[in-house]
Amino acid sequence: MNMSSQIEKTQAQLLKHHGGNGYQASLMIANSYDVRHDHAFWQFWDETVACHYQSGDGVLDLGAGIGQFVRDCANRYPESSVYGIDAATYMVNDAVILPDNATILLDDLNSPQAAIPANSLGMVMANNMVHELTQPIKMFKATYQWLKPGGRFCIIDPIRQPLQQQFDKAYSQKQLWGDETSVEALENAFEYFLEHNRYHAEDLIYLLESAGFKVADNSTLLKGKFIRLVVEK
Repeated sequence: MNMSSQIEKTQAQLLKHHGGNGYQASLMIANSYDVRHDHAFWQFWDETVACHYQSGDGVLDLGAGIGQFVRDCANRYPESSVYGIDAATYMVNDAVILPDNATILLDDLNSPQAAIPANSLGMVMANNMVHELTQPIKMFKATYQWLKPGGRFCIIDPIRQPLQQQFDKAYSQKQLWGDETSVEALENAFEYFLEHNRYHAEDLIYLLESAGFKVADNSTLLKGKFIRLVVEK
């Protein structure tokens, strides 16, 4: 499969993952950004991810969406080149206004081709996007190559939860087993569960350590629904 066909396949998969409505997905991400990047988040970032940062180290946001985190990092680190990568054109085309030291690249993280120099990045973020990939191996490998020795990679992603927890939230027992609930609705519920419950925490740690990273920090968020990992090259 050529690169054009590969990214088109990924774009179709992402649009489906986002419910078929790219505008609504970008709006939801934009509206929830400040809640997800509050004072506590930036304190964690400064203490755990940016602890080895040196002026001029590159910064990268994987799955950058409309670029809010790219913008904020570019403002926080004005001496650095700050990159974002996303495959969804409806995100990249609707990006926020970025400082001169920032750019968003259209690339497929299932098979990254971005021209980022090896050993040039001090920090990389992947927030709520690893589960969207068909496989994360190529992205983890590229990230390892792009990071400088001592550089840190932060991954925040949903981890496996019991099926009951997901379905109790989506349906009452009457709805779940009722004849009026359509096959399509049930298929969507199971597909959503599978997409957001791909990995146990141990699975992600295994993949990252296999790629050469060392775990520097490991915690959970939202009552164990998300893992927050920081690994180091």
